[in-house]
Amino acid sequence: MINVLIVDDEENVRMAIRYLADFGSYGISQIFEASNGVEARMVMNNNKVDILFTDICMPESDGVFLMNWVRGRYPDMIIIVISGYQNFDYILQAMRNGAIDYLLKPIDPEKLKQVIQKAIGLINDANPNGQIDDLETFDQIKAYLDKNYTTDISLESVAQKFGFNASYLSRRFKQKYGLGMIDYVTKLRMQKAKEMLITTNLNIYNVSAQLGYKDEKYFSRVFAKETGLSPKQYRKNKKPE
Repeated sequence: MINVLIVDDEENVRMAIRYLADFGSYGISQIFEASNGVEARMVMNNNKVDILFTDICMPESDGVFLMNWVRGRYPDMIIIVISGYQNFDYILQAMRNGAIDYLLKPIDPEKLKQVIQKAIGLINDANPNGQIDDLETFDQIKAYLDKNYTTDISLESVAQKFGFNASYLSRRFKQKYGLGMIDYVTKLRMQKAKEMLITTNLNIYNVSAQLGYKDEKYFSRVFAKETGLSPKQYRKNKKPE
């Protein structure tokens, strides 16, 4: 998983980044904070950090010193600079120290989103296969699907939640589990549909709706393709008298 550290002496700025970034939607669950470079170094010495947001002007140890320190010890860390000053010299200093981008206060939500996506893309590209190929992460994705398959789920939404490219996620999921992600979700839904048709008296529309399908006719087509029978035929043939 991807971990983030936010370093700024203003607590409201750290809180704003947490709130506006919606880190959870990118599969980022561990977010650390520090109010200056000294605290930041302590965090990084004790925890894995992949993306660093750092202010430039801070007491005790400023952002420029912190970036130099990071480059010497954690050269693969992604750095994003935040500052209240729209000054070319600050921007130049940040880029010379390896920052991938620059955010001005107050933080623009759309710009923040773009920067996070850029950072995740760079982390993915740095891996041998071009993506984060983490066994534990794929197990988490499967567990998420097992729990949420009845919701309005899509390949794109799951890819964004876990920080993957959608086509890569589908390909690697199939390699690991033998089915593409959408095919896996469909299989779960059809298994549940067969159970509901046999054990309940719900009409086909309600069975369809409870499994996340907005269109009953589409559900019936998928069911027939999967089983060779329409939902009504399946219920008639399989349900005990």
